[in-house]
Amino acid sequence: MTLSSLAVRAHRAASRLADLLAVAGALVLLASAAILTYSVILRVAASGQVRGDFEIVAVSSGIAILLFLPYCQARRAHVLIEVFTAWLPARVRGAMDALWSLALAVAATLLTARLLVGLQEAWSRNDVTMMLQIPLSAVFAAAVVGVAGTAILALLDFVIALPHARARGQAGR
Repeated sequence: MTLSSLAVRAHRAASRLADLLAVAGALVLLASAAILTYSVILRVAASGQVRGDFEIVAVSSGIAILLFLPYCQARRAHVLIEVFTAWLPARVRGAMDALWSLALAVAATLLTARLLVGLQEAWSRNDVTMMLQIPLSAVFAAAVVGVAGTAILALLDFVIALPHARARGQAGR
């Protein structure tokens, strides 16, 4: 079994986890939308509102976005600008895809390391949001999961892309 075939199998498993993270992110966002809708109805109907509704929206939006990142990487749904590369040979495009996957893996790994530091500090200080006292460690934990998942999938994409880039180049000759 080759490294590339192992990476493909790992990518499939990680993609399934990315799907679950995206569903969790969507549920968080839906709950936030429901709370915000209720708050707006309260403002109109009863001159009241849900306390800290803006905090709920801010925290839940951040969590949802970070939980969507692995899904985007698994589905190759990040924004690509091919206008400048469409004319390049397939081998060059494949090598560029591999390089950008590696760059994303490195950047996401570094970001994960820094988020882990933030998680540790938020946990040790019991940092919370101002109005609702939502523990920031929970927000950092969700961020670590999302960004680490993206790093893993990007690294697997890099490993998978290398032999494919070579094969595309040989087929295009």
